[in-house]
Amino acid sequence: MALRVITPPSPIVTPADIAGDHAADDAAVAAMIAAVTEEIDGPTGWLGRAIGPQTLELTLPAFCHRNVRLPCPPIIGNISLKYLDSAEVVQTVESADYRLFDDQLWLARGFSFPPVASEPDAIRIRYDAGYNGTGDGKTGAIPERARQAIILSVQHMASLDVESLYLRVDEVDGVGRREFTLSDQASSIIERTCDRLLDGLRVFI
Repeated sequence: MALRVITPPSPIVTPADIAGDHAADDAAVAAMIAAVTEEIDGPTGWLGRAIGPQTLELTLPAFCHRNVRLPCPPIIGNISLKYLDSAEVVQTVESADYRLFDDQLWLARGFSFPPVASEPDAIRIRYDAGYNGTGDGKTGAIPERARQAIILSVQHMASLDVESLYLRVDEVDGVGRREFTLSDQASSIIERTCDRLLDGLRVFI
């Protein structure tokens, strides 16, 4: 089983939300926000949950059960179920042959498992996950505690030696480019800072 992001979420926190004298579109702060968000959100995050709306793809080697748990709830929907047949041609399962219930994809009773290619990604399920607002058919507003956890973490990091903790690439050729990544020390700080805020949102598998 593998899970990847097809369409990433838009940021749920912007540099304007972070205290300091930086610009509202400060690129360095935006990069730190992205790094912190990746640490908790979606397939790469320890929270086990999708926060901002995003499109994910789950791949499986075979049809094993009539129900498949879709990782990173809440699940919005827009499901596409495809598989590689025994001739390694991509086939699409009709939407009438499955339905979404909570965070699980359920195959209809009348659906017969077709023979599939012997590949680790023979079954491909794409779906939207995350918080997409309130109202009928919506999964709810983005939890404010998730936003605050990101804001607090970025502010905490900014008060430390940011360059040594985060800077991965720093090019000054022409325009210049900076990329940030989280060291083990930074990751530990984030988890400790966010743990109590996010405890009720964490998904345990």
